[in-house]
Amino acid sequence: MSGIIVARFGGDEAANSQEVIKSSNILLSNPSRRYAVVSAPGATPESVGVTDMLYLCHSRHTSHENYDDIIAKITERFDEIITGLGISFNLNAEMSSLVKSINMGMSLDYIASRGEYITAKIFAEYLGWPFVDAQDIIFFSRDETPDKEKTFHTAAHKLSNMEHAIIPSFYGTSDRGDIKTFVRGDCDSAGSLIACAVHAEVYEKWSEAAKVFTADPSVVPSPEVIRNLTYMEALELNYASMNLVTDNVVLTLDEANIPMRIASTHNPEDPGLLISSKLPEGSNRKITACIAGSRNFTTVHIRKYGLNKDYDFNEKLFAVFARQKIACQLSLSGIHQMSVILKAPVFDIRRNQIIAEIERELSPEEVSVEKGLAVIVIIGEGMGTVKGTFSRIFDALVNAGVKAKMIEQGADQQNILIGVSDNDYAASVKALYEELILN
Repeated sequence: MSGIIVARFGGDEAANSQEVIKSSNILLSNPSRRYAVVSAPGATPESVGVTDMLYLCHSRHTSHENYDDIIAKITERFDEIITGLGISFNLNAEMSSLVKSINMGMSLDYIASRGEYITAKIFAEYLGWPFVDAQDIIFFSRDETPDKEKTFHTAAHKLSNMEHAIIPSFYGTSDRGDIKTFVRGDCDSAGSLIACAVHAEVYEKWSEAAKVFTADPSVVPSPEVIRNLTYMEALELNYASMNLVTDNVVLTLDEANIPMRIASTHNPEDPGLLISSKLPEGSNRKITACIAGSRNFTTVHIRKYGLNKDYDFNEKLFAVFARQKIACQLSLSGIHQMSVILKAPVFDIRRNQIIAEIERELSPEEVSVEKGLAVIVIIGEGMGTVKGTFSRIFDALVNAGVKAKMIEQGADQQNILIGVSDNDYAASVKALYEELILN
């Protein structure tokens, strides 16, 4: 192990001067935290996030509207941070450069990246650490996915002689040589790429609330805290809208066998949650790691006799949703019926259009829509290999007076998904928690 830690701080951790000081103190508290990847100031009760304001500036300029008031608000956000830190920083020069770039018609990606760019330079000035521009060490391929080989090689060479560095998240350089941003909200990808480039021992993700519980705390009073998850288990929790880690980050860190620690800036001494390729030895884990869930799913039922013999049925069905840019969380298929589960407000808006497309493309006997489904996911490594797990789940639900509308186990036997009525969500989670966690 290298002993190097790469730390990522999000928008909340740069929202004001106090948060920047708190984040900086965390970096300085451990000499192994050598590289930090930082985001632009996030939203506050008084203001939207800086990146949102930058998008608005670009939009107004494109529409030939005045955006001086937005520039003033961005300046005010950065000025509060600089003043609170007590540093000498030429903000006027940075804002003048930003306005000039907007007026010159620079790309939306370039304008949106300036929040991270300025924030990283402020962090660097306050800490006395070198600033390394992400466009010099993070690269994208022609298909707009990260060019890992070029990024790893360039970043490793650039950072090898630096004891510390502050790096902006959210952007890099495209194959054409201009600024390219990651998908909105996916700043973890930048940090994970840097962690792999420097062969970090751990990648830290710092946020205000880092605790993950064994069950929904809004339903179960004082549930146990989870200390360890595998990357695959963490991905399964995305079904419950927990979104601890994205597919891209898992692919990057898992391949390099680098664990990810989710830690709280409010309690830096707490061990937080460690997500890794394999559970650490002696983790003292129960078979069931977590029971999580989410309400308000919509189910689209398509009934067509002999659909199991229609070799391109699935392809044509999912193409309909893809054209509407609707992600399907889950699908269940039988001999004559397929049910697609989704959570997308846009479906309600385009419901009649989507149903018409399904009828035109697939000629089904019937298409029906059912709202008010809650999806509960039970995760745990090897859970499917323990005899009696299914019977315990069904017994717990029956004893709670709950009827399961669907149930499916993943092929990797690390998850079981259950669909129940929204009205039965709380009773289901409580019953399953008592049976699988407490017992």
